[in-house]
Amino acid sequence: MGNKSVSTAATLWGATRIEDRTGWKATCSSSSSNDPATSCDKAIDALGNATDWKSANGTVHWIVIDLAQEVNIHSLAVTPSKSWEAAGGSVRQHQVEVRTQTGDWQPVAFGAWRNGSIVTAATFEPRLAQFVRLSVRDTHKDANFVAISDINVYTLSAVPAAVAGGGRWNYTLNFPLVPVTAFLNPITRQLVTLASYAPDRFENDKHHNTVLATWDPASGNITDELIGQTKHDIFCPGTSMDESGQLIVTGGSTAAVFSIYNPSPSRGWEMPKHNRVAVPRGYQGQTYLSDGRTFMIGGTWSGGGADENKNGEIYDPKTGTWTKLPGIAADYIKMNASQTCSPPGSSKPCFMDEWRQHHAWLFAWKDGSVFHAGPSVRMNWFFLTAAPGKVELGGYRKDTSKDFADGDAVCGAAVMYDAVNGRILTAGGAPNYHYWHDSSKMPAGAHRLEATTNVFNITLGAPGRVVEPTQLASMKRQRIFANAAVLPNGEVFIVGGQRQGEPFYDETWQPVPEIYTPQTNSWRDAAPHSTPRVYHSWAMLLPDASVLVGGGGLQRPETDHYDAQVYQPSYLLTPDGKDTIPDTQRPAIKDDGVTEYKVGDAVSIATDVDVDDASLIRYSAATHALNNDLRRIQLTLRGSGKNYTAAIPSDPGVALPGYWMLFVLRKGVPSHAKTIRIHT
Repeated sequence: MGNKSVSTAATLWGATRIEDRTGWKATCSSSSSNDPATSCDKAIDALGNATDWKSANGTVHWIVIDLAQEVNIHSLAVTPSKSWEAAGGSVRQHQVEVRTQTGDWQPVAFGAWRNGSIVTAATFEPRLAQFVRLSVRDTHKDANFVAISDINVYTLSAVPAAVAGGGRWNYTLNFPLVPVTAFLNPITRQLVTLASYAPDRFENDKHHNTVLATWDPASGNITDELIGQTKHDIFCPGTSMDESGQLIVTGGSTAAVFSIYNPSPSRGWEMPKHNRVAVPRGYQGQTYLSDGRTFMIGGTWSGGGADENKNGEIYDPKTGTWTKLPGIAADYIKMNASQTCSPPGSSKPCFMDEWRQHHAWLFAWKDGSVFHAGPSVRMNWFFLTAAPGKVELGGYRKDTSKDFADGDAVCGAAVMYDAVNGRILTAGGAPNYHYWHDSSKMPAGAHRLEATTNVFNITLGAPGRVVEPTQLASMKRQRIFANAAVLPNGEVFIVGGQRQGEPFYDETWQPVPEIYTPQTNSWRDAAPHSTPRVYHSWAMLLPDASVLVGGGGLQRPETDHYDAQVYQPSYLLTPDGKDTIPDTQRPAIKDDGVTEYKVGDAVSIATDVDVDDASLIRYSAATHALNNDLRRIQLTLRGSGKNYTAAIPSDPGVALPGYWMLFVLRKGVPSHAKTIRIHT
């Protein structure tokens, strides 16, 4: 919760603190044997730092609160003891569970909280319960005791009704930082999240390290560290994952630097020998290429200089250097390019967003080309192998058959949901990065424009061919700063966002996600969630076919979100939507030991049951509503009797080299993923 003292807040993300503690009871693992004043009921006496529960020394610590009645529990806020702060004892690794008067314990949140005297919270989807249990796995400063001054419980008046076919939200992960950027290590399958030089704030090019946190699904632990060996504050960066699973991270707060994350457990974060990009920048678009190089363009905010200088550049791992591509000018991706104005401070200033060229939607394609799909209305082809440096018009995001045109779609969602056929879905976005929550900052004559519900299908053909987009069924809700995840069945999950885009403000956020089904060109509502996911949030498909949605904020404590929530699509649930289907009811891929394939190879797939579908989804990284390397390949299965083959596309512009999650499906239910690597 940042540095905000939520213990004194009457509401928390729309939930209300329980003020009347009549009848509450607390039991715990232990209390300090020689100090009766530290019994566990001191944690619920509503006296704050005036009293403490301090456990006895030991290795097992827990506290259970009986709320005396069943309520819709939404959050648990814990105030560490100031008296014992110097010695430690504040909760670090933990788990929160709830249960009704007669039911079983349900885990609702776990993870690691920050150190210090700040109030920390576990926020989860509301559940009817009477009992809350906080189990402490370890404490800060390796203390062998726990010291808590106060525990508050927050409730909602009602639990949202289930949505038919809308899936459900499961447990919450608590991080010791605001996770702004996230990616999966394709080798360990651990999730890595990054903030800035500090867990809850940023500054432009003043610090050269980054706080990160790693979730290990196998152990359930979340660990954090400060990485300084790269001399890089990785906030608002460009990201792309190469053929070997390395994450190439560029610019951001430390605008002139790039780093490499090697997924090998013995390697990790590395500073390249030549660790400078050609053009310092933040907010850039970036993507991996089929020939092993990495391309980026655009950006503002960081790096100094007018955005006219943020032209394209390319990284060649053979030389380890970035090279400018002056022919691929950032002007090609400029938003509101028809308006004549200059950056702020000039004699003819314009609205800030009209001179930005940031967060470009870039998709590697055939013959070493890259298609730029937005967020500007104008789309482009960039050629990086054949006729390198050449740019051709890719068309405009409009449907001429309907006489309908999109506008600039800043921080809209874009995902290649069908790479075999070159299909890209774009959804939402707004003409302006800022709606200007503080109207006093709005320049004279500037316009306020809300996010759209616009959705387009863009089908790529031969490189250089002008694309004619098709307008699809619109979303039900306006969204900027929303995130997209493509599911194994080809559906697209859109989550979060807000109607009026304003960084670091949660007003007008959209609590109901939507799911797009390509076969029917239709949207349906997903289960609502209770934590705002807007600016600096992300969504990531996990190998178990669920989706992790997290982050938001990193400037204002009241809108800093130190967590992520697991969303389970309906294909993972029992018919009534209440429980997760057991793994025994999901198809499984038998491990044959083969994980390396070349483009064009046939993948051999042995399963435990007959299956009827299969797909590949690429490992990638997400930040600022951007995930350019994400794509899905629909596989055509051949064979039967639990033994199949499926051909990987032969063009590396389609089957982008790198690590992929292989899923098989039976009647719409996906397996857990097998990780394979595709290379040239």
